[in-house]
Amino acid sequence: MTTPVSRRGFLKSSALAAAVLPLASRAQPAAPGDRLPEGRIGAQTFSRLMLGGNLISGYAHARDLPYVSQLMRHYNTPAKIRETLELAESRGITAFNSWVMDNNRPLFDHWKQGGKLKWIAQVRLDGNGGFDQARRAVDEGALAVHMTGDNAEGLLYRNQFDKVAQMVQFIKDRKRLAGVGAHDLQVVVEAERRQLDADFYVKTLHTHEYFTAPRSDDTEAVGKHDNSWCRDPQAVVDFMAKVRKPWIAFKILAAGAISPRSAFPYAFNSGADFILVGMFDWQIEENVALAKRVLSVVAGANSRRTRPWCA
Repeated sequence: MTTPVSRRGFLKSSALAAAVLPLASRAQPAAPGDRLPEGRIGAQTFSRLMLGGNLISGYAHARDLPYVSQLMRHYNTPAKIRETLELAESRGITAFNSWVMDNNRPLFDHWKQGGKLKWIAQVRLDGNGGFDQARRAVDEGALAVHMTGDNAEGLLYRNQFDKVAQMVQFIKDRKRLAGVGAHDLQVVVEAERRQLDADFYVKTLHTHEYFTAPRSDDTEAVGKHDNSWCRDPQAVVDFMAKVRKPWIAFKILAAGAISPRSAFPYAFNSGADFILVGMFDWQIEENVALAKRVLSVVAGANSRRTRPWCA
């Protein structure tokens, strides 16, 4: 005899089943012939669409809406972050980027449960100019490590760029891929001038075709109203066309102000080898599908790409 189940009872039992079901079993992998395209940095292979950590960590760039960061943190519980990482990997994303000092426990738990996402860790110099953050990233399992843009820019402006070179060498001495991040193009210009032995660059790229874009009097590398991260996108495109190191483009959505349908083709046509995109779980599938379509065109016979693939 079948026992009737009330609506409340059904919802309760369904929620319990979802809680105990392994996340990986809920996210089915893409078919082998429908893989997300990949590229290489050094000896490592990465998906050309990478998962950024800002939304997961609550870094909203929400201009004058202070509640948005809290909303992100309330939504992205540890369980939700795990689910997001599982879903990203099942759809072909192989790389996750986050600051080493954030709470990266969900990533480590993901690994313990058999997850294979590759970690690209952001680091800064310590207050005394040391490399403890880079050392921690290596010890905790990062395959690639890069100095953050704000840190590299501060050193450039203070005529202490030797510290950037020392950070790169510190990372490479530990057999990890070493990168340099930048909002200001002059960081990459200086690194190239010095022939810095970095394995890759992480450089912002986005158009100014959005409502809160910087005005002519906003000349800072990072918009003074937290509204811009790429002051002169055409200058970036022109300079990077001459750079022969892999380029991960970030802030391509201008912190959510630009649609992926515009930003993805702009970034890849403008020379980016990889794009780093913050995504909520419900955005992953659509963004992966879009990246595949864009890459199939950019890599095709009628490509308008301004730069050879470096990775």
